[in-house]
Amino acid sequence: MRFLRSAAAVAATLCAATASAQSTVTVYGKLDVGLRQAIGSEDREVATGGDSRLGFRGTEDLGGGLKAFFQIEHRFFGDTGGQDGAQFWKGISHVGLDTPWGRLALGRQYSAAFSLVQNQIDPFGGDTVAQLRDVSMRVGGITKVRVDNSVRYDISANGFSAAASVAEAPSDGSAPDKHLSVAALYRQGAWFVAAGVEDPSGAEDKQWNVGAGYTFGPAALTVGYSSGTTAAGVDANGWMLGLNWTVGSGVVKAAYGQQERDDETYARKLGLGYHHALSKRTTLYADIGHDAEAATRRTGYDLGVIHTF
Repeated sequence: MRFLRSAAAVAATLCAATASAQSTVTVYGKLDVGLRQAIGSEDREVATGGDSRLGFRGTEDLGGGLKAFFQIEHRFFGDTGGQDGAQFWKGISHVGLDTPWGRLALGRQYSAAFSLVQNQIDPFGGDTVAQLRDVSMRVGGITKVRVDNSVRYDISANGFSAAASVAEAPSDGSAPDKHLSVAALYRQGAWFVAAGVEDPSGAEDKQWNVGAGYTFGPAALTVGYSSGTTAAGVDANGWMLGLNWTVGSGVVKAAYGQQERDDETYARKLGLGYHHALSKRTTLYADIGHDAEAATRRTGYDLGVIHTF
């Protein structure tokens, strides 16, 4: 009996070791804090240029070309430690399967149009006072960055990526329709093109986006256009140009964009910045944003540090 118990213990240990070898879990995060004066504000404050975050992601090899995966990500303000929003796992919270035929995920996740198009054009990635993503690529407040209770399917091959995400109408009755987003991106060498459509959960709202980018030497140019209709029936459109220029350990960033609503100019914004990498994980940044259509204080700035892990 003692031998059987010992053999069972060894077998259990080997099984546990095998299972452990087939699974991986990664802890990652970002801290972003600096000094800021936002456009339209008279306050100078210690603040964040972009949400700080703490996340966990993992995969398990199921064999036969199948992998299970998950990702959960908490968003918070590095300057106060306070949680950003009501959801603890605001950044993402999904689980799914990778297969030879594509990737299927369920939960709270990015809409297809956001990840493949809207988030590809702005040199500032939607962060800091200089960002143009929410001005020119997500016009009229129509689109959603993330969607709760969604199902998303991704495929990719030979530089081509496509995705579709869908979610039923909210059960609390806050919106009448399901959310649907479809997008595609193609990369070939130095250039890429992307397009997407999004039909949020309102009765009338919708938006489409197109974008492209080209890299030559140290410079990466991007251009994007958006057009849509809000739930209130307001027509909105926007466009932007972006530039990342690598100079040694730093990157010079520049972008300009406009947004119109019902043929009236809503925003005309210029963003300029310099981001300097002290290491692979730590970056100093200095950015300026100027919106000629802002009602008060048209210029803002921020100076900060980002550490990723």
